[in-house]
Amino acid sequence: MNISSITLNGAPKDYHNLKKEEVAAELVSSVFSKVFKDMYNSKAFENTLLPKSNTEKWFNDMIIDQYSVLIAKNNMKPLINDILKAYQKP
Repeated sequence: MNISSITLNGAPKDYHNLKKEEVAAELVSSVFSKVFKDMYNSKAFENTLLPKSNTEKWFNDMIIDQYSVLIAKNNMKPLINDILKAYQKP
C-alpha cells in the first residue's frame, strides 16, 4: 500500500500531483480574479446615481474570487495542464 496515493472518483492519483494541480488552479484563479476586479472597478461600470458602499465592494470582491476559482477548476483545465507541463523537470 502506498501512503502517498489517494483515490478520487475511483482512479488512484498521486497526492503530490494533486497538490500541484490545486496550486496551478489557484494561480489561474488569482489571475482571473485580478482581471475581473480591475474590469468591475473600471470607469465603464461606474454608476454616479448609486455610489458603492464599502460592504458592496467587499462582497463583490468575495464573489469575484469565488467565481474565479470555479472558472479555473471547471473551465480552464487546458491552461492548468500547460502550467503543470511547464513545471515538470525535463
